[in-house]
Amino acid sequence: MNTELTSARPERLSRADAARWHMGTPTNPMVIGALLLFDRRLTLEGLQDVVRERLVPHRRFRQHVVEPAHRFGRPTWSDDSDFDLRQHVRQLTSPAPVDEAALIGLSSERINAPLPLDRSPWTFELVDRAPAGSALLVRIHHCIADGRALVLLLGQLADESPGSGETGSPSRPSPRPTAWRRFFGQLGGLFRFLMPGDPVGLLRRPLDGHKHTAWSEAIPLDSIKSIARARGHHLSDVLLAAVAGALGRYEREHGQVPRSVHALLPVAGPSAGAADALGNHYASVFVRLPVALGDPQARLEAVARDMALLRSGGPSRLASGLIGLVGGVAPAIEHWAVRWGARRASLVVSSLAGPPMPLHIAGQPLGGIVIWAPAPASIGLSLTCFGYAGMLRLGLLADAAVIDRPDQLVAAFQAALDELGRGGHD
Repeated sequence: MNTELTSARPERLSRADAARWHMGTPTNPMVIGALLLFDRRLTLEGLQDVVRERLVPHRRFRQHVVEPAHRFGRPTWSDDSDFDLRQHVRQLTSPAPVDEAALIGLSSERINAPLPLDRSPWTFELVDRAPAGSALLVRIHHCIADGRALVLLLGQLADESPGSGETGSPSRPSPRPTAWRRFFGQLGGLFRFLMPGDPVGLLRRPLDGHKHTAWSEAIPLDSIKSIARARGHHLSDVLLAAVAGALGRYEREHGQVPRSVHALLPVAGPSAGAADALGNHYASVFVRLPVALGDPQARLEAVARDMALLRSGGPSRLASGLIGLVGGVAPAIEHWAVRWGARRASLVVSSLAGPPMPLHIAGQPLGGIVIWAPAPASIGLSLTCFGYAGMLRLGLLADAAVIDRPDQLVAAFQAALDELGRGGHD
């Protein structure tokens, strides 16, 4: 990545980055959240030193976004003339170190706090945990980087190299799609984009703009991979089937009849993971979640069939082209296009492979990581599966008007995984 300390003249945001900048709404800001859990205390001075040395040299973290003077044009990056690291990396004060319940509340409070528009849109906020340790709450606007680019930055913040393995790699390789398969994949992607929106229901209702956060306990990745191997499917198929099962369980517990819905699934583009890949290098495709199916194995088979079409690459290429097109038009048109597309899905489901080995940051071991990916426009629920050091955690970000008990949905996800492991039924 570009680590020059001197900045060139303001440059336009890429089409993909401009699209993410304009996707934000008052009820759904496009901010990626992360919670880094340490069993020993970090010092603010040590954290600031690491960020100053390894993150600040990237120009994007010393720049803010400026809108164009005319209607048709992309926003530009502009240097923060009075950049002050203390405004971005700070200690959150509290009467006493926070326990688990207080940390959940604090995470929700901070994820709702707006990022400033007059300086680079990111913050690192440090808090002491009880009985010992620290938590680091990170918020970065999506226009700076996507999830995979931020994983690379996490490795750069670490005291050692994170290694080259893929924590969330699939259980078996995907065959190279044939020309006909790619053609039908693109055709299917077009049909998905033009499909009617998901019906109004538990997940599709007006948002109130207040977000809840929640996360699961650490789940051994080997246990999920073993389910995938036993069924001859991919790890992502198992995770999506578990999400579908969790939504069905949650809806029944709230007196609803489960109905199948569509999720937006981020898919990495060809430049994702490159050494200079700050910015956004992915597109979101539609995947059907068979929530209405009561049998866990039937859900897994249905998800696997749908994912096989998506792996042809056609839908992701179509989505990338549309994102590029949307990112180059006037903001008003862009907002309309984002709202139109968001009505066709009920949630966002992301899956990211983090470092396969434990990391140390500022001299302290990093014990766990939770990620909260944002949702665009009218979508009120985002679920993010993040693998780190052989464990997986589910991060949940939900609008309070959509999911009022996020802890129940997290518990339902764990129960759905257990059912798939047993090969049993709901």
